[in-house]
Amino acid sequence: MIVVSKFEKLYLLRNVFVPIICFGLSALLVDVKMYYKKDADVIFPVIFLLIVGVAVLFFNLNSIYKLIVDEKTITKIYILSGKKESIPYTCIKSLDKEFIDGSYIYEVGQITPGYYDYKFSLEDDKELIVSPSNFKNYNQLIAEINSRSAKSSL
Repeated sequence: MIVVSKFEKLYLLRNVFVPIICFGLSALLVDVKMYYKKDADVIFPVIFLLIVGVAVLFFNLNSIYKLIVDEKTITKIYILSGKKESIPYTCIKSLDKEFIDGSYIYEVGQITPGYYDYKFSLEDDKELIVSPSNFKNYNQLIAEINSRSAKSSL
């Protein structure tokens, strides 16, 4: 069975939030210059915010990947570049399950219970991270990877 990852909407929103803020502040500064303070020197802050926004957007979008879990390999496809990495199940050295604490506010208490990240250590000293904050079908991906890697190690 082939399993294709599905993104969480908030995961994509988190990756574009800072650039949106930078672009919004740039537009606000230009607006202030045009309508309120004609003599304000806002060129440097606007250019700086735009460069930071574009750099963060490029870096964040370049780190977003889609997983395709099939019979023999896990295929990692980067969204922005389209680069494909094929990871055979025999390359998985170990599996680390890390608990990520949930949000806690002193006045209210525990807001979210937390979740588990799965980190697959690969032979070439790389890691493959599968997290429920990134993928909607996280449980299905983990179950399929675990069953396939168990079969390949036999």
